[in-house]
Amino acid sequence: MHLYITGTPIGNLDDMTFRAVETLKSVDAILCEDTRNTRKLTTHFNIDTPLFAYHDHNKTEIEDKLISDMKRGKTFALVSDAGMPLVSDPGYELVRRMQDEALEFCVIPGPSAYLSAVVASGIPSFQFTFFGFLPRSPKKKRETMDEIMNHRYTSVLYESPHKIKETMKLITNHDPHRETSISREITKKFEQHVRAEASELLEMLGTDIPIKGEYVIVIAPSEEEVVEAFETTPLEAVKALIEAGEKPNRAIKDVANERGLKRQDLYDAYHKEK
Repeated sequence: MHLYITGTPIGNLDDMTFRAVETLKSVDAILCEDTRNTRKLTTHFNIDTPLFAYHDHNKTEIEDKLISDMKRGKTFALVSDAGMPLVSDPGYELVRRMQDEALEFCVIPGPSAYLSAVVASGIPSFQFTFFGFLPRSPKKKRETMDEIMNHRYTSVLYESPHKIKETMKLITNHDPHRETSISREITKKFEQHVRAEASELLEMLGTDIPIKGEYVIVIAPSEEEVVEAFETTPLEAVKALIEAGEKPNRAIKDVANERGLKRQDLYDAYHKEK
């Protein structure tokens, strides 16, 4: 195996697995976002493996060397500052390159902040979408929030302490009554999960919910029926596309994707009526 994508604790060092410790001890080098942060982890577990920085600012420059070293037999572990690598962190480009080069890698699972928050939110978790951090651009941020607030599934996003109020204001402006959960300091001493209406959570920030630590926000899905946003039924939309020259299967696929429907259900309904 050339690369071990290794999950690390998100707060409580006791969450480090035996397999993860042994992996970090056995590889030739550990790739990490910030060597200072990872050094605290390796020191705690008496791991003396060399650390090398791998982050957004140097990943393109060192990728060729990493691939070359792997082909010569060197092994690496990839870690993030906390949690699972590649989740809102760099790394997927390296994995793609390794796939193209037929180099072996595996995942050593570990804690995940967004999964923990979903489980603790009390909000339906059968289907959910992880949005990560909101875009920095004000325009793209508004567009993403529009998508989230009209999403038919539970939405999950990360937020930092200095932006949490701004984000909760955006949610409240869309729907002050939307059921929302805020999780912070997950696995740490002051771990907290609070579920309430968005406007109530906004009022609690700075008092009942301290402005400290990293946050995970879980937002309940929109209760509006998707079909209410369209003037025609799905079958009518399919027929209209076919009359306009589109092939049936393509028309069914386009309408299903647009309206968040299962393609097979729409396919069956179309052919049943036909």
